[in-house]
Amino acid sequence: SSLIGAWTEIGPFRFLDKNTIVTNNGSWHLYANLLFIDQPIGTGFSYVDRGMFIEELDVMAEHFLNFFDRYVEIFPEFLEEDIYLAGESFGGQYIPYIAKAILEKRSLLKLRGLLIGDGWIDPISLYNSYLPYAIANNLVKNDSELYTNITRLVAICQDILSKQVHIFVNPCFPILDEIIYNGIRRENNGECINAYDIRLNAQKPICGMNGPSELEYVSAYLNRPDVMSSIHINGKKSQWKDFTESVHNAFQAFNSKPSIDLLPNLLEQIPILLYNGEYDLVCNHWAAENMLDNMTWNGKSGFDLGNGKVAPIYAWIVDDESAGYIRYARNLTYILFYNAGHMVPYDQARRSQAMLHQFIQLNLSYPNNEIGTNQKSNYAISIVFTMILSIIVFISVIWLFILKQQSTTYSPFKIINDEFVTFEDDVLV
Repeated sequence: SSLIGAWTEIGPFRFLDKNTIVTNNGSWHLYANLLFIDQPIGTGFSYVDRGMFIEELDVMAEHFLNFFDRYVEIFPEFLEEDIYLAGESFGGQYIPYIAKAILEKRSLLKLRGLLIGDGWIDPISLYNSYLPYAIANNLVKNDSELYTNITRLVAICQDILSKQVHIFVNPCFPILDEIIYNGIRRENNGECINAYDIRLNAQKPICGMNGPSELEYVSAYLNRPDVMSSIHINGKKSQWKDFTESVHNAFQAFNSKPSIDLLPNLLEQIPILLYNGEYDLVCNHWAAENMLDNMTWNGKSGFDLGNGKVAPIYAWIVDDESAGYIRYARNLTYILFYNAGHMVPYDQARRSQAMLHQFIQLNLSYPNNEIGTNQKSNYAISIVFTMILSIIVFISVIWLFILKQQSTTYSPFKIINDEFVTFEDDVLV
């Protein structure tokens, strides 16, 4: 549900405990208007008859356009506003598909840019990144028995990928599963690795994927009768759920091509910002950087600037502190966030807010200190800011990998147990 994003990442409030709501000083609403939508149909408070759930990404995008059509009928002034789509995790698939549909079929909408955090965009880069990322971060010992087992799984995965690439490749799922369940941390203390943030431990039965503790407060609050009444929810027809298993069962996207195939064309038309938290395993920055190095857009590959030059990497400074590093080439900006996991705005609310402000406004400036060189440079983009329309998807393939050690049962958005369920396809617009 999109309300996970509203209450744990970019919205105006957060839960301090089950009875206390506090202001989120890193909220994105300070610089933009936010419109939250539960999608695909059946998520959050939304409901639909069985048999009507979506199965493919192009259908998801059409549903989204249908919503926009009805929205602008009620609020025609919306057509005058600039729109930015932003999302996280499996939003790396949703957002490019929605952007493509808007640009092709709703040209009156002023789509000005995309922001994707820790995105599931290129399955090949992601599956190939898990072992080297795990070794570099001391999660797997090189030349250990576990290393040998994972190497075998990687070979099986690569053989499948050499023939055909789907968004979800079941034979590749056990790679991440092996790291999470059997990594060094398990050997030392019996705990599992948290796929969202490798700094954190995880316990069974939700081994590898503990979410923010605030989730239980969000669920209890949104299902209060007075809260549902105040936002015009019919409690007899719908209860709020962060995860809906029937949506998960239907949505396989078997005929949808991975969104990396859409990015080059989108970059010809609008700027795109990709960002990653350094401690995210499931959608890690090694995969993102490898994807960009091998992708061709706007006439060149990777961060090639031509004439033998490549785009430099700059330290990214927020509030006079080193917040990560930043790189830009031909309409694409990439930022690595220090001290953040999969949910960057949850871990670094103020810095994510600064990123938003810089991107939509006004000024994505590169400090004068280039990492690894003495070269000095500055880059800025200016975009007239009136309104942001953000879409945030927290469900992600994280949940797809970390279920049980039975690869044949893996599929998107799987429920983990009866007490704590996964984030579902959330869409926050």
